[in-house]
Amino acid sequence: MFNELWIHRKYILNNAITELKFRYAGSTMGIVWNFLNPLFQILVYTFIFTNVMIAKIPGLNNTMGFAIYLCAGLLAWTAFSESINRGGGAYIENANLLKKLPIPEHVFVAKVVVSAAFNGAVSYLILFIFILFSGEPLSIKWLLVPIILLLLFIFAFGISLIISFFNVLFKDTSQIVSIVLNIWMWLTPIVYTRAIIPEAFQNVFNFNPIYPFIEALHQTIVYKEYPASWIWISMCLISASALMLGYYTLCKLRKEVRDLL
Repeated sequence: MFNELWIHRKYILNNAITELKFRYAGSTMGIVWNFLNPLFQILVYTFIFTNVMIAKIPGLNNTMGFAIYLCAGLLAWTAFSESINRGGGAYIENANLLKKLPIPEHVFVAKVVVSAAFNGAVSYLILFIFILFSGEPLSIKWLLVPIILLLLFIFAFGISLIISFFNVLFKDTSQIVSIVLNIWMWLTPIVYTRAIIPEAFQNVFNFNPIYPFIEALHQTIVYKEYPASWIWISMCLISASALMLGYYTLCKLRKEVRDLL
């Protein structure tokens, strides 16, 4: 699988970049919307949680602390869910190409995940610029964010591989996935902090596979701390496990999916 991805790396990257360029094709400002959309999202959250629904993070004196906390997790979740939703439908969306061209199935999933990763990277770049303009100092810990996001998108790629196969076999898979993602987001401390959850229920987060990634982003961006060692171990194990399961599914169901397409 990795060898095939490497062979088709230019195809994956070029298609991901092209999608980023033409995502807003036909609009007056075109590619500029890739920057304006996350900027407006950040500005709206900041205004609401600093002027309308004033919320604060325990231990932080920054009035924009909660808005930064929200964006630090929500931007990652948005890119992650885009990878899952679109990556899970990659085989059906590219069925004609899969029938005509000798391109491995997982290349189309990788193309979607890389595109979502680029979009997520742009969003975080805007967030960092916004934080700096708000008067917050730079932090060396922010250099860890690309590593965290890389592990997150490896996780997303593994899950997308599994879902993409089942989406061909069972036509209702995409609808089920959308429901699961909505529930999953609210089971993750993105729009709320872990501290507000009763202690008896906080252990539930330990069984949430995306929680270590969101917590790592919160620690590096919001609290400007190095993520704990258990978080790094968890992220690596979860990403590797998802990738292995995705590869196993690829090996087992590749022929069936080709026949159904």
